[in-house]
Amino acid sequence: MIYSYDLTDGSEPFFDLGLMGVREPPNMGTGQSVILEMSRTHSFKPDEPIGVVQSFANHSLYYMAMWMKDTHIGMIDEEDDAEGYLVSNGLLEPFNAFLREVCSMDIQLSHDGNRITVVREKGVIPFRTSVSRGTMIMCRLFSWVSRCKDRDALIYFDDFDDMFHYRTAENAIRTIIANSKAQCIFVTHNTGLASNDFLRPDCCFIMDQGDLMSFASLTDKDIRRGHNLEKMLREGEFDRHVD
Repeated sequence: MIYSYDLTDGSEPFFDLGLMGVREPPNMGTGQSVILEMSRTHSFKPDEPIGVVQSFANHSLYYMAMWMKDTHIGMIDEEDDAEGYLVSNGLLEPFNAFLREVCSMDIQLSHDGNRITVVREKGVIPFRTSVSRGTMIMCRLFSWVSRCKDRDALIYFDDFDDMFHYRTAENAIRTIIANSKAQCIFVTHNTGLASNDFLRPDCCFIMDQGDLMSFASLTDKDIRRGHNLEKMLREGEFDRHVD
């Protein structure tokens, strides 16, 4: 045990300072996380317990795309520059291919400094001010997948597909799953994404009045690969509990 804290009984946190490689307990009164506070004064190796947790937290993400503003908690936050990351790491061509394959967008990208531009016959225009909200969201998602491709992490997308065609949303989920080691949670109201083609029934869940239940637990049918999960959902197959 390295760290434990019971929020219900008011006890003091327990630290095994020796295992953490620090000499003094971190400051708990700053409002920041314990690991973030310790990382400001200590350098942890990637294979140390704190280093592993720190890397996991740094590459995890909560992301909710709303009509006028996105909400981010994690590595991609309000101050993150997805455009600059793609330009500085030579990822414009892969991003261009991503837009063609996932979004069916055939555009030519270039850059001016660390800003992405769209090349047209009569000149270039800024990417940020000329593309749709959905395309800017895709820019952030591609940036995140590129950074975290080979890292363990958790990503939570809340209604990220609200501004996408369901095929685009499906392609995005397929791409993220195929190109990331992260555990992914996608929250949606789009029943079109309930598909046996790329998601397992025991990995599809319904949230209803605070209860979270998998499709597989809500039917007595043996769900097979050929079953149409969306059709079963619309016909009420998952509306009841199974004893």
